[in-house]
Amino acid sequence: MSEEHDFDVAIVGAGPAGCAAALVLARAGIEVVVLERGQYPGAKNVSGAALYGPVLNDIIPEYWEDKESFERHLTTKKITMLSEARSMTIDVDLRDFNQTPYNGVTVQRPKFDRWLAEKAEEAGAMILPDSMVEDFVWEDKQIVGIKSGDEILRAKLVIIAEGANRILTEKAKLAKQPHARHYAVAMKETYELPKKQIEERFHLTGTEGISNEILGHSRGVPGGGFFYTNENTLSFGLILNAKSLTEKKLKATEVLEDFKNHSYIRKLLKDAKMIEYSAHMIPEGGFKHLTKLYGNGVIVVGDAAGMVLNAGLYIEGINFALESGRIAGEAAKKILESNDYTKKSTKIYKNLLKESFAYKDLKQFKRAAKFLETERIFNHYPELINGLFYRLLKNNGKPREKITRAAIKHILKRAKLLGAIKDVFGGLNSL
Repeated sequence: MSEEHDFDVAIVGAGPAGCAAALVLARAGIEVVVLERGQYPGAKNVSGAALYGPVLNDIIPEYWEDKESFERHLTTKKITMLSEARSMTIDVDLRDFNQTPYNGVTVQRPKFDRWLAEKAEEAGAMILPDSMVEDFVWEDKQIVGIKSGDEILRAKLVIIAEGANRILTEKAKLAKQPHARHYAVAMKETYELPKKQIEERFHLTGTEGISNEILGHSRGVPGGGFFYTNENTLSFGLILNAKSLTEKKLKATEVLEDFKNHSYIRKLLKDAKMIEYSAHMIPEGGFKHLTKLYGNGVIVVGDAAGMVLNAGLYIEGINFALESGRIAGEAAKKILESNDYTKKSTKIYKNLLKESFAYKDLKQFKRAAKFLETERIFNHYPELINGLFYRLLKNNGKPREKITRAAIKHILKRAKLLGAIKDVFGGLNSL
């Protein structure tokens, strides 16, 4: 026999988006429940993520004073291009010595998600782990609650924060079945390495840390690698376009192992012990493939809405989730005040979201997703650039060429000019 409970707002998913919304609502004295299918918030995530910008500080001021919230401050960003035999890295110092908070931090998702969920609980939210939501409760065309096992939780408003798995978003008629080209396979590994070795290897002191985005050596599959330093672990992974993997008949794990065998990656992971592995799908369709953001009695946040940005130099996910969750909480307060839960009222969420940096960034780079499907970016150009710098910097005992002449000769010999010209204009238009 089913049991019924009433809440003002029910949230599906206790990730960053869901917990941010719950925290905002609980602080306002609103009765909110969060259902999480994992055994605890973050249980379905693998450690390691980079969180950029001030969005977390906007939700929890001076969060960095609580060491449980982060691993290391991101003081250096590295961008690396791999050819088959070589690598080239650009280092950028991210420190602003006149400003706090820092530009970003690394976090371990199981630890971070639990910490954020605890903040929401302290404010008065109810978190129910190990709770799978199978469907909604409908009255006519209005969502009025959710079904979890034998329990029915009625709510005036439902916030979907289920992540990239859009089962409920589709059931709410806010999304269609996704196309493979708009998704990527993300593989993530965590490696154990003593704190002292991490700091010696990467020239870090105190809580300094690095993030490293890596392009190339992925068998021509659009995507890229990432690498973050935590306090005493290393987070490493590779993201690959799902459609390209299928078309090339490649297994993602095989591409990952080949990627790890590059000399640059081997040096990063030397003597480190892998303690965790996971793979999941992430949305990469960008602005043009966002879900419908609101409906009768429901709004959608974070990955479930497709709020992930991949613009090459800018890769954003967790901060977009936090921002959309925060805005969903603010919108829900206004919706509850209006006592109108039809889509005419829930549209408030989209209107508020349109003023946020997350929505504006997605719109600004709306052509990036299509442009970054170009395979030449991931196989031809890393080889071209690495080869050029090897030619310029190699000392073979002969008189050196003028830099500009050598560069032009190298590019004319090795570049596919028509494709390169097309890519230059495509990049200028998209990025």
